[in-house]
Amino acid sequence: MWLKSKGAQIIVCEDLRDHLKDSKLNFLPPDKLAAKSNMVLSFGGDGTLLSTARKIGRSQTPIMGVNLGGLGYLAEISLGSLQPRIEELLSGSYRVEDRMVLRCRVEGKPDEYFALNDIIIGKGAAHRVVNIRTTIGGRYLNTYTGDGLIVATPTGSTAYSLSSGGPIVEPSLGALIVNPIAPHTLADRPIVIGGDKEIEALVEGSPNELTLVADGQVKCQLGPGDRVLIQRADFVTKLALFHDKYFYDVLREKLKWGDSPYKRTTSE
Repeated sequence: MWLKSKGAQIIVCEDLRDHLKDSKLNFLPPDKLAAKSNMVLSFGGDGTLLSTARKIGRSQTPIMGVNLGGLGYLAEISLGSLQPRIEELLSGSYRVEDRMVLRCRVEGKPDEYFALNDIIIGKGAAHRVVNIRTTIGGRYLNTYTGDGLIVATPTGSTAYSLSSGGPIVEPSLGALIVNPIAPHTLADRPIVIGGDKEIEALVEGSPNELTLVADGQVKCQLGPGDRVLIQRADFVTKLALFHDKYFYDVLREKLKWGDSPYKRTTSE
């Protein structure tokens, strides 16, 4: 393999064994792979990178995303530039950014959920609106009536929160976004709060069964009276990024900023 010819040692996630027939590859389960690696490459889209971050957890091994999908805010390398970018990685020509992770639990239940992008409390396919009583740092904020609630990190500000009218937040900021989904009152707006605050979302009496979703992938069911507690996790996800590509460059590229919809029709 090309990487081996460059002197790199390759470890592959055990989940991919059935897709790769090279018997000479070294396979390890996800929880052990990160500890044995200096860098983890995630091939896919943003969803794959989010899944990778969750599997790596507290290991603090940097992740570099290779974008095989569409929009791809998080995946840094395009397939067409894969080889030269890998050369840069091997030479150490990259930087590492710490990204906030959310920790979420439902009061009285043992499971914990972690998210690099967002925690969503939503009604799914139900037709009735839901009421979510929300407090910030122990102080009552609002009772949101609508389709649900998003709590997003700065990294997740360009995901579901953005499509729900939330602000774009620079990833380096220590902040959280509380964003109601389709609120039934125009006064209910997204709010950006300090990253040291704990958010409490109480599901008030409702005939609907709600779903709590972490990063669009891990789910649990909620019912009336369930109290969801969300706060900053005690670890970060480390993303490996290149020196010539920064957050605002990605925004301009993905959102087509600076592209005029009109063509000049006059000649000089």
